[in-house]
Amino acid sequence: MSKWLVVGTDQRLNILNDVLEEKGCESCYLAQDSFDDKLKLILEEWQPNRVVLPLLAMKQPIPAELIGKDAVLYTGQTAPGWLAELNKSGINYQSYLENEYFIWQNAQLTAEAFLQVFYEQTKRQIAGKHFYIAGFGRVGKAVAHVLHSLQASVTVAARAEEQLAEAGLLGYTPVRLTPTVHFPDGYLVNTIPSQWLEAASCLHIFDVASAPGCLKPGQTSEYYTIHLKLPGIHFPADAAAVLADAILRMDTEERGATCLKENESD
Repeated sequence: MSKWLVVGTDQRLNILNDVLEEKGCESCYLAQDSFDDKLKLILEEWQPNRVVLPLLAMKQPIPAELIGKDAVLYTGQTAPGWLAELNKSGINYQSYLENEYFIWQNAQLTAEAFLQVFYEQTKRQIAGKHFYIAGFGRVGKAVAHVLHSLQASVTVAARAEEQLAEAGLLGYTPVRLTPTVHFPDGYLVNTIPSQWLEAASCLHIFDVASAPGCLKPGQTSEYYTIHLKLPGIHFPADAAAVLADAILRMDTEERGATCLKENESD
């Protein structure tokens, strides 16, 4: 039987532990983001074979020798050096941040949470407004879709030719993202996780990508705001449900793959 340990201070992980227990799983929760003696004691006494780690990389990761050989780790962001240690020790791990189901569902929650941020900050309606979406990955597509459905005018700025072609096909105005691209009016929603933008003097910029944000080093703007972990902040229960579904799907596939390997070896 699977014994789960969920580690992390993000509210989604606390709720995830509750979801696992509601589904009949044996689960233990520890609200911290770094390895210490308390986590060591739980690993030794609880001996989990399923461990869910924080969304952000742990300040001090778990030593590989404390992880059972039959355990599966479900990780968020991780330090490359620690992954190398896990690989050397033959420990099985998967990143839920790279799971397509989680990525798309999380993108939808991010788009809906952005609407709440926009309403709170601007006290304006979306219909009839002009929005630029920088980047057309999963989050960019989700944000563009919800804005377009609310009758906003949407311009997609991207570098890839296929993304520009897709944006045009979906009814958005495509514009190539270059170092000299200009956003003359409206609102800019950044979904690109890199520092690429020189701040405009009056353009309102909503950054929904990861830290440190899209402004180039040394750039500042009173009209710039960054919004991290939007799903977890605005929809913690829904975000936790998405995370739980993704991890349980991954675990079902993992158990299926393990059974297949055992049958092949018989």
